[in-house]
Amino acid sequence: MNSSTTPGSSLSWYARFIVFVSLLLIWWGAATTTKQAGMIFADWPLSMGTVNPPGWLENMIPFLEHTHRLLAKTVGILVLILFGLTYIKTGKRALEVAGLIVWLVVMMGFFIAAGAERFDPVRKQMLLWIALTLGAGPILWLIWSWRKRGWNALQKLSALALLMVTTQAVLGGLRVTEISDGFAVFHGCFAQIFFCVLILIAMIAGPKWEDCGFTDLQRRLRLTRFSGVVLWLLILLQLIFGATMRHFHRSGLVDSGLVKTQGQWIPSFEDPIVAVLFLHKFTAVCILLFSVGIAVRLTVGRASSDGKALRNIGLIIFLILIQLVLGLTVIGTDKSFWVTNVHVLNGLAILAFSFVFAVRAWKGRATDASLAKTGA
Repeated sequence: MNSSTTPGSSLSWYARFIVFVSLLLIWWGAATTTKQAGMIFADWPLSMGTVNPPGWLENMIPFLEHTHRLLAKTVGILVLILFGLTYIKTGKRALEVAGLIVWLVVMMGFFIAAGAERFDPVRKQMLLWIALTLGAGPILWLIWSWRKRGWNALQKLSALALLMVTTQAVLGGLRVTEISDGFAVFHGCFAQIFFCVLILIAMIAGPKWEDCGFTDLQRRLRLTRFSGVVLWLLILLQLIFGATMRHFHRSGLVDSGLVKTQGQWIPSFEDPIVAVLFLHKFTAVCILLFSVGIAVRLTVGRASSDGKALRNIGLIIFLILIQLVLGLTVIGTDKSFWVTNVHVLNGLAILAFSFVFAVRAWKGRATDASLAKTGA
């Protein structure tokens, strides 16, 4: 293992710092959406044609959106530095990274030009196709490098994070220039996956990576791995439902029922937003029950495990219960700004801890069945 990736190294703290700034970025984006400030500036990446628009510090709406853009640029630079720290060891590699950056800048330039084109649809489409074609280059480079170049896990994931943060910037820009709620939902959901990748980088770079896995019987460990992935996917699906509601129905709530939706346990699905609201509530209950089921299974025969998994799922259940209370409060207060933002932030925490649970399950080590029986 390289000295730059040894446990307790400065790289570990730097990776955690990026996770923190990214958490702040996602939360700030949620606040921007809650205040409906995402479209206050019609241009991108500049704001009103300037780096810092006049008066943005004096009014909350432009302050939220422009600060969100500044934080996004900061995260992009931090991730670029992370890739440099994990990958650049020779002058040849430095030239390769410089070439990659130039390629990404040119690609972004075509996306920006396409977004700025408002009058000629043929030229806009041509610019978008050029940008998308250029975007295939870094993706193919990443796939080839993963398969053929013997990169370690940190190099692979930091390169992936660099391409993901670039993609996220493009999605954010298209959301503004194309005035698209669809891009807004994709932008918000992609941010959650990007955040999980950063968490994985911080885990691998951390001092406890080699010993972070759960210890249990092989058959129970297999089931825990499956359960962890399913739980993470359910929570990710729940966040997609939430993001869809927030972007496609901005003024108040489509229904004020705390438990039922439009006075029914299963409402009519004629209105897509009503359907999404119902699915958001229904999935929340499913996630709680599934988490409790995991905890019950881990409790049975606990002598064979080290207790890490049970403590982890216990924390997740606690956060889910808080999330349910926050969700009901959001409905009761008709989307109060602060309650809604805490609801989004707590949802992100649930996603993060469920992802850590899944990773630790896959990293787990099986115990000897005979020793487990003796201990029991």
